[in-house]
Amino acid sequence: MAITRRSSAQISAVAHGGTTATTTTTGSTGSTTAEAVVTVPLKPGNNKNNNDGYTPQQVAHHDTPDDTWVSIDGRVYDLTRWIPKHPGGSIPLRQCAGRDMTDAFRAYHGPGGRAARTLRAFYVGELRDDGGKDEDCEEEGEEDLAETESESTASDASSARSSGLLPATTTTTSSSSSTPAYVSEFRDLVNSLEDEFTTDYMYYGRLFACISVLFAAAIYCVVGQGHSDNIYIHMLGAVLLGFFWQQTMFIGHDAGHGSITHSHHKDFYIGLLVGNLCNGVGITWWTTTHNVHHCACNSVECDPDIQHMPVLAVTPKYFASPYSSYHGRDMVFDAAAKMLVSIQHYSFYPIMAVARFNLYFQGLYLLATSKEIKPERRWIELFTMGLYFTWLGTLVSYLPTYTERVAFVLLSHAVGGLIHVQICLSHFSRDVFDGRPQSHKWVDMQLSGTMDIDCSPWMDWFHGGLQFQTEHHLVPRMPRHKLRRFREDVVKPFLRRHDLVHDQPTF
Repeated sequence: MAITRRSSAQISAVAHGGTTATTTTTGSTGSTTAEAVVTVPLKPGNNKNNNDGYTPQQVAHHDTPDDTWVSIDGRVYDLTRWIPKHPGGSIPLRQCAGRDMTDAFRAYHGPGGRAARTLRAFYVGELRDDGGKDEDCEEEGEEDLAETESESTASDASSARSSGLLPATTTTTSSSSSTPAYVSEFRDLVNSLEDEFTTDYMYYGRLFACISVLFAAAIYCVVGQGHSDNIYIHMLGAVLLGFFWQQTMFIGHDAGHGSITHSHHKDFYIGLLVGNLCNGVGITWWTTTHNVHHCACNSVECDPDIQHMPVLAVTPKYFASPYSSYHGRDMVFDAAAKMLVSIQHYSFYPIMAVARFNLYFQGLYLLATSKEIKPERRWIELFTMGLYFTWLGTLVSYLPTYTERVAFVLLSHAVGGLIHVQICLSHFSRDVFDGRPQSHKWVDMQLSGTMDIDCSPWMDWFHGGLQFQTEHHLVPRMPRHKLRRFREDVVKPFLRRHDLVHDQPTF
Protein backbone atom coordinates (compact mmCIF):
# COMPACT_ATOMS: atom_id res chain seq x y z
CA MET A 1 0.00 0.00 0.00
CA ALA A 2 1.33 3.44 -0.90
CA ILE A 3 1.22 5.69 2.15
CA THR A 4 1.82 9.43 2.24
CA ARG A 5 2.63 11.12 5.51
CA ARG A 6 2.36 14.76 6.52
CA SER A 7 3.32 16.22 9.84
CA SER A 8 0.68 17.86 12.02
CA ALA A 9 2.31 21.26 11.46
CA GLN A 10 2.05 20.88 7.68
CA ILE A 11 -1.58 19.78 7.84
CA SER A 12 -2.48 22.66 10.15
CA ALA A 13 -0.84 25.08 7.72
CA VAL A 14 -2.85 23.73 4.81
CA ALA A 15 -6.10 23.86 6.76
CA HIS A 16 -5.63 27.42 7.87
CA GLY A 17 -4.14 29.10 4.87
CA GLY A 18 -0.40 28.82 5.33
CA THR A 19 2.06 27.80 2.60
CA THR A 20 3.96 24.59 3.02
CA ALA A 21 5.65 21.80 1.14
CA THR A 22 5.40 18.10 1.86
CA THR A 23 7.48 15.08 1.03
CA THR A 24 5.58 12.07 -0.22
CA THR A 25 7.04 8.63 0.40
CA THR A 26 5.65 5.76 -1.64
CA GLY A 27 5.90 2.67 0.49
CA SER A 28 5.56 0.12 -2.29
CA THR A 29 8.48 1.35 -4.35
CA GLY A 30 10.49 3.42 -1.92
CA SER A 31 10.59 6.39 -4.29
CA THR A 32 10.24 9.94 -2.98
CA THR A 33 8.62 12.89 -4.71
CA ALA A 34 8.13 16.48 -3.58
CA GLU A 35 4.59 17.77 -3.36
CA ALA A 36 4.15 21.52 -3.00
CA VAL A 37 1.00 22.60 -1.25
CA VAL A 38 0.21 26.24 -1.99
CA THR A 39 -2.65 28.00 -0.30
CA VAL A 40 -3.88 31.56 0.01
CA PRO A 41 -3.25 33.60 3.17
CA LEU A 42 -5.82 33.86 5.90
CA LYS A 43 -8.48 36.50 5.50
CA PRO A 44 -10.21 38.00 8.53
CA GLY A 45 -13.73 37.40 7.21
CA ASN A 46 -15.35 40.35 9.01
CA ASN A 47 -14.58 43.29 11.25
CA LYS A 48 -14.76 41.18 14.41
CA ASN A 49 -11.13 40.15 13.89
CA ASN A 50 -9.26 40.45 17.15
CA ASN A 51 -5.48 40.40 17.11
CA ASP A 52 -5.44 39.61 20.85
CA GLY A 53 -7.48 36.47 20.33
CA TYR A 54 -10.41 35.04 22.27
CA THR A 55 -10.57 32.77 25.28
CA PRO A 56 -12.84 29.68 25.31
CA GLN A 57 -15.14 31.56 27.72
CA GLN A 58 -15.51 34.43 25.26
CA VAL A 59 -16.29 31.98 22.44
CA ALA A 60 -18.84 30.25 24.69
CA HIS A 61 -20.89 33.45 24.87
CA HIS A 62 -21.66 33.13 21.14
CA ASP A 63 -23.84 30.04 21.40
CA THR A 64 -27.18 30.88 19.78
CA PRO A 65 -28.47 30.23 16.24
CA ASP A 66 -28.20 33.96 15.55
CA ASP A 67 -24.69 34.21 16.94
CA THR A 68 -22.69 31.02 16.44
CA TRP A 69 -18.96 30.97 17.06
CA VAL A 70 -16.79 27.86 17.25
CA SER A 71 -13.10 27.13 17.65
CA ILE A 72 -11.25 24.71 15.36
CA ASP A 73 -7.53 23.93 15.61
CA GLY A 74 -6.84 26.94 17.80
CA ARG A 75 -8.72 29.44 15.63
CA VAL A 76 -12.09 31.06 16.15
CA TYR A 77 -14.79 31.28 13.46
CA ASP A 78 -18.15 33.01 13.26
CA LEU A 79 -20.35 30.51 11.40
CA THR A 80 -23.65 32.36 11.83
CA ARG A 81 -24.04 33.16 8.12
CA TRP A 82 -22.85 29.70 7.06
CA ILE A 83 -25.27 27.62 9.15
CA PRO A 84 -28.21 27.63 6.67
CA LYS A 85 -25.83 26.87 3.79
CA HIS A 86 -23.91 24.01 5.40
CA PRO A 87 -24.18 20.93 3.10
CA GLY A 88 -24.13 18.61 6.12
CA GLY A 89 -27.17 20.27 7.66
CA SER A 90 -27.54 23.13 10.12
CA ILE A 91 -28.07 21.10 13.28
CA PRO A 92 -24.48 19.84 13.86
CA LEU A 93 -23.20 23.43 13.73
CA ARG A 94 -25.94 24.76 15.99
CA GLN A 95 -25.24 22.03 18.53
CA CYS A 96 -21.56 22.99 18.64
CA ALA A 97 -22.21 26.74 18.99
CA GLY A 98 -19.83 28.37 21.47
CA ARG A 99 -17.66 25.28 21.72
CA ASP A 100 -14.57 23.67 20.24
CA MET A 101 -15.41 21.44 17.28
CA THR A 102 -11.93 20.53 16.09
CA ASP A 103 -12.58 16.81 16.25
CA ALA A 104 -16.03 16.98 14.65
CA PHE A 105 -14.61 19.03 11.77
CA ARG A 106 -11.69 16.66 11.24
CA ALA A 107 -14.05 13.68 11.37
CA TYR A 108 -15.71 14.83 8.15
CA HIS A 109 -13.25 17.11 6.36
CA GLY A 110 -9.65 16.94 5.17
CA PRO A 111 -7.22 19.81 5.78
CA GLY A 112 -6.97 20.85 2.13
CA GLY A 113 -10.51 20.27 0.98
CA ARG A 114 -13.33 22.60 0.05
CA ALA A 115 -14.65 22.79 3.61
CA ALA A 116 -11.28 23.95 4.96
CA ARG A 117 -11.07 26.62 2.26
CA THR A 118 -14.61 27.77 2.99
CA LEU A 119 -13.88 27.94 6.70
CA ARG A 120 -11.20 30.60 6.21
CA ALA A 121 -13.83 33.14 5.14
CA PHE A 122 -15.36 33.05 8.65
CA TYR A 123 -12.16 33.50 10.66
CA VAL A 124 -12.37 36.12 13.43
CA GLY A 125 -9.25 35.50 15.52
CA GLU A 126 -6.99 33.10 17.36
CA LEU A 127 -8.06 31.03 20.35
CA ARG A 128 -6.13 32.34 23.33
CA ASP A 129 -5.10 30.06 26.18
CA ASP A 130 -6.91 31.11 29.35
CA GLY A 131 -4.67 29.25 31.73
CA GLY A 132 -6.61 26.02 31.83
CA LYS A 133 -10.03 27.40 32.77
CA ASP A 134 -11.98 25.75 29.97
CA GLU A 135 -15.28 24.84 31.61
CA ASP A 136 -15.60 21.62 29.64
CA CYS A 137 -12.18 20.35 30.68
CA GLU A 138 -11.45 21.66 34.17
CA GLU A 139 -12.94 18.56 35.78
CA GLU A 140 -10.60 16.29 33.87
CA GLY A 141 -7.92 14.60 35.94
CA GLU A 142 -5.92 13.11 33.10
CA GLU A 143 -2.45 11.64 33.46
CA ASP A 144 0.44 13.49 31.85
CA LEU A 145 1.82 12.04 28.62
CA ALA A 146 5.31 12.91 29.83
CA GLU A 147 5.34 9.86 32.11
CA THR A 148 7.66 7.11 31.00
CA GLU A 149 5.92 4.61 28.74
CA SER A 150 6.12 0.93 29.50
CA GLU A 151 7.85 -1.54 27.21
CA SER A 152 4.50 -2.82 25.99
CA THR A 153 3.44 0.70 25.02
CA ALA A 154 6.62 1.19 23.02
CA SER A 155 5.98 -2.14 21.34
CA ASP A 156 2.42 -1.05 20.46
CA ALA A 157 3.65 2.13 18.81
CA SER A 158 6.42 0.30 16.96
CA SER A 159 3.91 -2.24 15.64
CA ALA A 160 1.59 0.50 14.40
CA ARG A 161 4.42 2.31 12.61
CA SER A 162 5.66 -0.86 10.95
CA SER A 163 2.13 -1.57 9.71
CA GLY A 164 2.07 1.76 7.90
CA LEU A 165 -0.76 3.27 9.95
CA LEU A 166 1.46 5.64 11.93
CA PRO A 167 4.34 7.83 10.78
CA ALA A 168 7.87 7.12 11.95
CA THR A 169 7.73 10.23 14.16
CA THR A 170 4.90 12.24 15.63
CA THR A 171 4.71 16.02 15.60
CA THR A 172 2.60 17.38 18.44
CA THR A 173 0.12 20.11 17.62
CA SER A 174 -0.12 23.10 19.89
CA SER A 175 -3.07 23.00 22.25
CA SER A 176 -4.47 24.74 25.27
CA SER A 177 -3.06 23.74 28.63
CA SER A 178 -6.60 22.71 29.54
CA THR A 179 -6.77 20.07 26.80
CA PRO A 180 -6.25 16.52 28.12
CA ALA A 181 -3.07 14.85 26.88
CA TYR A 182 -4.89 12.02 25.13
CA VAL A 183 -6.98 14.53 23.18
CA SER A 184 -3.85 16.18 21.81
CA GLU A 185 -2.36 12.81 20.89
CA PHE A 186 -5.59 11.73 19.23
CA ARG A 187 -5.58 14.85 17.06
CA ASP A 188 -1.98 14.19 16.04
CA LEU A 189 -2.96 10.59 15.27
CA VAL A 190 -5.80 11.72 12.99
CA ASN A 191 -3.45 14.14 11.22
CA SER A 192 -0.95 11.36 10.63
CA LEU A 193 -3.66 9.19 9.05
CA GLU A 194 -4.76 11.70 6.43
CA ASP A 195 -3.24 9.74 3.56
CA GLU A 196 -4.85 6.51 4.75
CA PHE A 197 -8.23 7.84 3.63
CA THR A 198 -7.99 6.10 0.27
CA THR A 199 -10.18 3.30 -0.99
CA ASP A 200 -9.40 -0.04 -2.59
CA TYR A 201 -11.97 0.02 -5.37
CA MET A 202 -11.45 -3.68 -6.02
CA TYR A 203 -13.04 -4.24 -2.60
CA TYR A 204 -16.19 -2.45 -3.74
CA GLY A 205 -15.99 -4.19 -7.10
CA ARG A 206 -16.26 -7.55 -5.34
CA LEU A 207 -19.10 -6.23 -3.18
CA PHE A 208 -20.96 -5.03 -6.26
CA ALA A 209 -20.59 -8.43 -7.90
CA CYS A 210 -21.92 -10.24 -4.82
CA ILE A 211 -24.92 -8.00 -4.28
CA SER A 212 -25.73 -8.15 -8.00
CA VAL A 213 -25.94 -11.93 -7.69
CA LEU A 214 -28.17 -11.54 -4.62
CA PHE A 215 -30.51 -9.21 -6.47
CA ALA A 216 -30.62 -11.36 -9.61
CA ALA A 217 -31.35 -14.48 -7.54
CA ALA A 218 -34.16 -12.69 -5.69
CA ILE A 219 -35.71 -11.62 -9.00
CA TYR A 220 -35.39 -15.13 -10.43
CA CYS A 221 -37.12 -16.67 -7.40
CA VAL A 222 -40.16 -14.51 -8.17
CA VAL A 223 -40.36 -14.31 -11.97
CA GLY A 224 -38.38 -17.37 -13.08
CA GLN A 225 -40.05 -20.03 -15.17
CA GLY A 226 -41.11 -23.35 -13.63
CA HIS A 227 -41.89 -22.23 -10.07
CA SER A 228 -44.61 -19.61 -10.48
CA ASP A 229 -46.77 -21.40 -7.88
CA ASN A 230 -44.01 -22.43 -5.46
CA ILE A 231 -44.43 -20.31 -2.34
CA TYR A 232 -41.21 -21.60 -0.78
CA ILE A 233 -39.09 -20.36 -3.66
CA HIS A 234 -40.94 -17.07 -3.57
CA MET A 235 -40.16 -16.67 0.13
CA LEU A 236 -36.53 -17.56 -0.57
CA GLY A 237 -36.58 -14.63 -2.96
CA ALA A 238 -37.85 -12.42 -0.13
CA VAL A 239 -34.95 -13.52 2.09
CA LEU A 240 -32.42 -12.85 -0.66
CA LEU A 241 -33.95 -9.44 -1.32
CA GLY A 242 -33.69 -8.65 2.40
CA PHE A 243 -29.97 -9.48 2.39
CA PHE A 244 -29.58 -7.37 -0.75
CA TRP A 245 -31.08 -4.43 1.13
CA GLN A 246 -28.86 -5.03 4.14
CA GLN A 247 -25.68 -5.15 2.07
CA THR A 248 -26.52 -2.13 -0.08
CA MET A 249 -27.38 -0.09 3.00
CA PHE A 250 -23.88 -0.79 4.29
CA ILE A 251 -22.56 0.80 1.10
CA GLY A 252 -24.99 3.68 1.56
CA HIS A 253 -23.56 4.15 5.05
CA ASP A 254 -20.06 4.34 3.57
CA ALA A 255 -21.20 6.81 0.91
CA GLY A 256 -22.96 9.00 3.46
CA HIS A 257 -19.64 9.46 5.25
CA GLY A 258 -17.80 10.21 2.02
CA SER A 259 -15.52 7.24 2.72
CA ILE A 260 -15.76 5.62 -0.74
CA THR A 261 -14.47 8.23 -3.19
CA HIS A 262 -13.72 10.70 -0.35
CA SER A 263 -15.63 13.32 -2.28
CA HIS A 264 -18.97 14.15 -0.69
CA HIS A 265 -20.30 15.21 -4.11
CA LYS A 266 -19.40 11.92 -5.81
CA ASP A 267 -20.46 9.79 -2.85
CA PHE A 268 -23.83 11.54 -2.87
CA TYR A 269 -24.55 9.98 -6.26
CA ILE A 270 -23.43 6.58 -4.99
CA GLY A 271 -25.84 7.14 -2.12
CA LEU A 272 -28.62 7.93 -4.59
CA LEU A 273 -27.99 4.60 -6.30
CA VAL A 274 -27.73 2.32 -3.27
CA GLY A 275 -29.91 4.33 -0.89
CA ASN A 276 -32.76 5.88 -2.87
CA LEU A 277 -32.92 3.55 -5.88
CA CYS A 278 -32.04 0.22 -4.23
CA ASN A 279 -33.55 0.79 -0.77
CA GLY A 280 -36.07 3.63 -0.94
CA VAL A 281 -34.16 5.35 1.89
CA GLY A 282 -33.28 8.96 1.09
CA ILE A 283 -29.57 9.67 1.26
CA THR A 284 -30.21 13.27 2.35
CA TRP A 285 -32.41 12.11 5.22
CA TRP A 286 -29.76 9.59 6.21
CA THR A 287 -26.85 12.07 6.18
CA THR A 288 -28.93 14.71 7.96
CA THR A 289 -29.70 12.43 10.91
CA HIS A 290 -26.44 10.53 10.89
CA ASN A 291 -24.21 13.62 10.96
CA VAL A 292 -26.05 14.76 14.07
CA HIS A 293 -25.75 11.28 15.58
CA HIS A 294 -21.98 11.22 15.15
CA CYS A 295 -21.48 14.74 16.48
CA ALA A 296 -23.69 14.18 19.55
CA CYS A 297 -23.45 10.43 20.04
CA ASN A 298 -25.98 9.21 22.62
CA SER A 299 -27.02 12.67 23.79
CA VAL A 300 -30.50 12.41 25.28
CA GLU A 301 -31.60 15.71 23.77
CA CYS A 302 -29.51 15.86 20.59
CA ASP A 303 -29.03 12.37 19.10
CA PRO A 304 -31.99 11.33 16.89
CA ASP A 305 -30.69 7.76 16.68
CA ILE A 306 -31.68 7.08 20.29
CA GLN A 307 -34.86 9.19 20.28
CA HIS A 308 -37.59 6.63 19.63
CA MET A 309 -40.33 7.70 21.98
CA PRO A 310 -43.07 6.68 22.42
CA VAL A 311 -42.23 3.11 21.35
CA LEU A 312 -38.72 2.65 22.79
CA ALA A 313 -36.71 4.26 25.58
CA VAL A 314 -33.00 3.54 25.92
CA THR A 315 -32.77 5.34 29.27
CA PRO A 316 -35.14 6.32 32.10
CA LYS A 317 -34.19 9.92 31.34
CA TYR A 318 -36.86 9.85 28.63
CA PHE A 319 -39.50 9.42 31.33
CA ALA A 320 -38.98 13.13 32.10
CA SER A 321 -40.23 14.11 28.58
CA PRO A 322 -37.03 15.90 27.47
CA TYR A 323 -36.92 18.28 24.53
CA SER A 324 -35.45 16.99 21.25
CA SER A 325 -33.26 19.62 19.61
CA TYR A 326 -33.33 17.55 16.41
CA HIS A 327 -37.10 17.13 16.12
CA GLY A 328 -37.88 20.47 17.74
CA ARG A 329 -40.45 19.12 20.20
CA ASP A 330 -40.87 17.52 23.60
CA MET A 331 -40.66 13.72 23.61
CA VAL A 332 -43.73 13.30 25.81
CA PHE A 333 -43.88 10.35 28.16
CA ASP A 334 -47.64 10.04 28.34
CA ALA A 335 -49.91 7.09 29.09
CA ALA A 336 -49.46 5.61 25.60
CA ALA A 337 -45.67 5.88 25.82
CA LYS A 338 -45.69 4.33 29.28
CA MET A 339 -47.63 1.35 27.97
CA LEU A 340 -45.46 0.88 24.88
CA VAL A 341 -42.16 1.24 26.74
CA SER A 342 -43.31 -1.24 29.38
CA ILE A 343 -43.41 -3.98 26.72
CA GLN A 344 -40.35 -2.93 24.68
CA HIS A 345 -38.47 -6.07 25.69
CA TYR A 346 -41.11 -7.96 23.70
CA SER A 347 -41.73 -5.44 20.94
CA PHE A 348 -38.12 -4.59 20.03
CA TYR A 349 -37.58 -7.27 17.37
CA PRO A 350 -41.04 -6.90 15.79
CA ILE A 351 -40.37 -3.15 15.55
CA MET A 352 -37.01 -3.78 13.90
CA ALA A 353 -38.76 -6.08 11.40
CA VAL A 354 -40.91 -3.21 10.11
CA ALA A 355 -38.51 -0.32 10.78
CA ARG A 356 -37.85 0.18 7.05
CA PHE A 357 -41.38 1.47 6.59
CA ASN A 358 -40.58 4.26 9.04
CA LEU A 359 -37.45 5.09 7.05
CA TYR A 360 -39.53 5.46 3.89
CA PHE A 361 -41.79 7.90 5.68
CA GLN A 362 -38.96 9.84 7.33
CA GLY A 363 -37.12 10.29 4.04
CA LEU A 364 -40.19 11.49 2.16
CA TYR A 365 -41.25 13.75 5.03
CA LEU A 366 -37.85 15.47 5.12
CA LEU A 367 -37.91 16.02 1.35
CA ALA A 368 -41.40 17.50 1.60
CA THR A 369 -40.79 19.82 4.56
CA SER A 370 -37.11 20.78 4.81
CA LYS A 371 -36.21 24.31 3.74
CA GLU A 372 -32.49 23.51 3.61
CA ILE A 373 -32.63 21.14 0.61
CA LYS A 374 -31.98 22.65 -2.81
CA PRO A 375 -34.85 22.17 -5.30
CA GLU A 376 -32.79 20.17 -7.80
CA ARG A 377 -31.59 17.83 -5.06
CA ARG A 378 -35.11 17.44 -3.73
CA TRP A 379 -36.47 16.43 -7.13
CA ILE A 380 -33.69 13.99 -7.99
CA GLU A 381 -34.19 12.27 -4.63
CA LEU A 382 -37.94 12.06 -5.11
CA PHE A 383 -37.43 10.71 -8.64
CA THR A 384 -35.02 7.95 -7.57
CA MET A 385 -37.21 6.96 -4.62
CA GLY A 386 -40.15 6.81 -7.02
CA LEU A 387 -38.17 4.40 -9.19
CA TYR A 388 -37.55 2.24 -6.13
CA PHE A 389 -41.23 1.88 -5.30
CA THR A 390 -41.95 1.25 -8.98
CA TRP A 391 -39.56 -1.68 -9.34
CA LEU A 392 -40.49 -3.15 -5.96
CA GLY A 393 -44.21 -2.89 -6.71
CA THR A 394 -43.69 -4.47 -10.13
CA LEU A 395 -41.74 -7.37 -8.62
CA VAL A 396 -44.38 -8.03 -5.97
CA SER A 397 -47.14 -7.93 -8.60
CA TYR A 398 -45.71 -11.12 -10.18
CA LEU A 399 -46.69 -13.12 -7.09
CA PRO A 400 -49.90 -15.07 -7.64
CA THR A 401 -51.95 -14.18 -4.54
CA TYR A 402 -52.51 -11.23 -2.25
CA THR A 403 -51.44 -13.32 0.75
CA GLU A 404 -48.10 -14.16 -0.85
CA ARG A 405 -47.54 -10.54 -1.74
CA VAL A 406 -48.06 -9.41 1.84
CA ALA A 407 -45.88 -12.26 3.14
CA PHE A 408 -43.14 -11.42 0.63
CA VAL A 409 -43.07 -7.75 1.61
CA LEU A 410 -43.07 -8.45 5.35
CA LEU A 411 -40.42 -11.18 5.19
CA SER A 412 -38.07 -9.20 2.96
CA HIS A 413 -38.40 -6.15 5.21
CA ALA A 414 -37.80 -8.26 8.31
CA VAL A 415 -34.57 -9.69 6.88
CA GLY A 416 -33.51 -6.25 5.69
CA GLY A 417 -34.22 -5.07 9.23
CA LEU A 418 -31.16 -6.95 10.46
CA ILE A 419 -29.17 -3.77 9.87
CA HIS A 420 -31.36 -1.90 12.34
CA VAL A 421 -30.61 -4.48 15.01
CA GLN A 422 -26.90 -4.24 14.20
CA ILE A 423 -26.94 -0.46 14.61
CA CYS A 424 -28.87 -0.67 17.88
CA LEU A 425 -26.45 -3.27 19.29
CA SER A 426 -23.62 -0.76 19.30
CA HIS A 427 -25.50 2.14 20.89
CA PHE A 428 -28.64 1.24 22.84
CA SER A 429 -26.74 -0.48 25.66
CA ARG A 430 -24.19 2.32 26.02
CA ASP A 431 -24.04 5.33 28.31
CA VAL A 432 -26.03 8.46 27.50
CA PHE A 433 -25.37 12.08 28.45
CA ASP A 434 -27.42 15.24 28.81
CA GLY A 435 -27.15 18.36 26.70
CA ARG A 436 -24.99 19.35 23.79
CA PRO A 437 -21.58 17.84 22.96
CA GLN A 438 -18.78 19.44 25.00
CA SER A 439 -15.44 20.82 23.91
CA HIS A 440 -12.56 18.35 23.69
CA LYS A 441 -14.85 15.43 24.57
CA TRP A 442 -14.94 13.70 21.18
CA VAL A 443 -12.91 10.67 22.28
CA ASP A 444 -14.80 10.29 25.57
CA MET A 445 -18.18 10.67 23.87
CA GLN A 446 -17.48 8.06 21.20
CA LEU A 447 -15.99 5.55 23.65
CA SER A 448 -18.91 5.83 26.05
CA GLY A 449 -21.58 5.84 23.32
CA THR A 450 -20.33 2.95 21.16
CA MET A 451 -18.97 -0.56 21.37
CA ASP A 452 -17.41 -3.00 18.95
CA ILE A 453 -18.76 -6.46 18.16
CA ASP A 454 -15.80 -8.84 18.23
CA CYS A 455 -16.08 -11.42 15.46
CA SER A 456 -13.94 -13.44 13.07
CA PRO A 457 -12.82 -11.79 9.82
CA TRP A 458 -15.00 -14.15 7.79
CA MET A 459 -18.05 -12.51 9.42
CA ASP A 460 -17.09 -9.00 8.30
CA TRP A 461 -19.40 -9.26 5.28
CA PHE A 462 -22.38 -9.78 7.58
CA HIS A 463 -21.65 -6.81 9.84
CA GLY A 464 -20.67 -4.43 7.03
CA GLY A 465 -18.18 -2.48 9.15
CA LEU A 466 -20.66 -1.83 11.96
CA GLN A 467 -18.75 -4.30 14.13
CA PHE A 468 -16.01 -1.64 14.32
CA GLN A 469 -18.36 1.02 15.62
CA THR A 470 -15.85 2.60 18.01
CA GLU A 471 -13.16 2.98 15.35
CA HIS A 472 -15.71 4.24 12.84
CA HIS A 473 -17.02 6.86 15.26
CA LEU A 474 -13.55 8.03 16.21
CA VAL A 475 -12.45 8.40 12.57
CA PRO A 476 -15.49 8.18 10.24
CA ARG A 477 -13.48 8.80 7.07
CA MET A 478 -11.48 5.60 7.48
CA PRO A 479 -12.59 3.20 4.69
CA ARG A 480 -14.53 0.19 5.87
CA HIS A 481 -12.03 -2.37 4.59
CA LYS A 482 -9.24 -0.80 6.70
CA LEU A 483 -11.11 -0.71 10.01
CA ARG A 484 -9.93 -4.09 11.32
CA ARG A 485 -6.26 -3.23 10.86
CA PHE A 486 -6.89 0.28 12.16
CA ARG A 487 -8.38 -1.15 15.35
CA GLU A 488 -5.54 -3.56 16.03
CA ASP A 489 -2.57 -1.40 14.98
CA VAL A 490 -3.65 2.08 16.03
CA VAL A 491 -6.77 2.36 18.18
CA LYS A 492 -6.08 -0.38 20.72
CA PRO A 493 -2.48 0.76 21.39
CA PHE A 494 -3.67 4.37 21.73
CA LEU A 495 -6.38 3.39 24.23
CA ARG A 496 -3.97 1.24 26.23
CA ARG A 497 -1.51 4.11 26.51
CA HIS A 498 -4.15 6.22 28.21
CA ASP A 499 -6.07 3.55 30.13
CA LEU A 500 -9.21 4.28 28.14
CA VAL A 501 -11.98 1.68 28.07
CA HIS A 502 -12.72 -0.12 24.80
CA ASP A 503 -15.76 -2.40 24.98
CA GLN A 504 -15.89 -5.23 22.44
CA PRO A 505 -18.12 -8.14 23.48
CA THR A 506 -18.18 -11.13 21.17
CA PHE A 507 -20.93 -11.55 18.63
